[in-house]
Amino acid sequence: MMSADVGFCVMLALAVALPYGSSRDLMQASYTDADIFNFALNLEYLQANFYSCGAYGQPVDNTLGGPTVLGCVKGNYSDAIQGIFENCAANELDHVAYIQNALGSAAVPQPLINLTAVSTGANAALGRELCCPPFSYAANDLAGMVTAFLFEDVGVTAYNGAAPLISDKTFLSDAISIGLIEAYHAGIVRDMVFNMRNELDPYGIYLGTAIDAVSTLRGTVSAAATGAGNFADQGITIYGTENLIPSGAGSLAFARTPTEVLAIVYLGNASQPGGFFPNGVNGVIQG
Repeated sequence: MMSADVGFCVMLALAVALPYGSSRDLMQASYTDADIFNFALNLEYLQANFYSCGAYGQPVDNTLGGPTVLGCVKGNYSDAIQGIFENCAANELDHVAYIQNALGSAAVPQPLINLTAVSTGANAALGRELCCPPFSYAANDLAGMVTAFLFEDVGVTAYNGAAPLISDKTFLSDAISIGLIEAYHAGIVRDMVFNMRNELDPYGIYLGTAIDAVSTLRGTVSAAATGAGNFADQGITIYGTENLIPSGAGSLAFARTPTEVLAIVYLGNASQPGGFFPNGVNGVIQG
């Protein structure tokens, strides 16, 4: 402010963006099922750590090793938002464990994750430096939900883009199931932030304004990542009307390629690690 905060929240109404383009482009890459699931595992590491840190102030207990998470802070949340974070943390931790078990020895370890990058993303989305203090997902309910909005929509589009490429029926079923949980999360978050849209944050910005700004940046980064113009994003309002369900032509869910996803979580350029993954993601699939 293998789901809304990177260059941050999704780009408002322009979501015409080739809902199938992501899948077609990705098919040209010929990744294995293990490659795809390892890519998803990186995203699950990110989301699991975000929710676990926000809910408990503790990063994921990473049995496969990997560096310490940067910026892990317990959130200063109301009981309602704390409950959402705890529920989502449990789901994301289960996703991490499930994918690790499915991949066995092929599972990649957790990469370096930097949760303080949310400040950079928020600044980029709003076109100004949020200070002082810098923006933090842990500061309050509004900050926590904006950051959740960023991650969840990214997760949904990533799974939807990858699912058509999975050949093993069990893996495919698993990917669809995980993606559906991410979509449930995203729907809850969208409903919450819409209802909070007229609340002012400590920087004097309405939550609804921040959400749609984040959305715009996220969609812009995605659209530029491959040259395909795949915006694949919508904010929480369109022409002043609540938009709980982002969708493209035919009311189909948006999809993104790994390159488009990486551009978002790297905060700008899929070929230059940074943002939430300072050293890049682990595995075969890179930007």
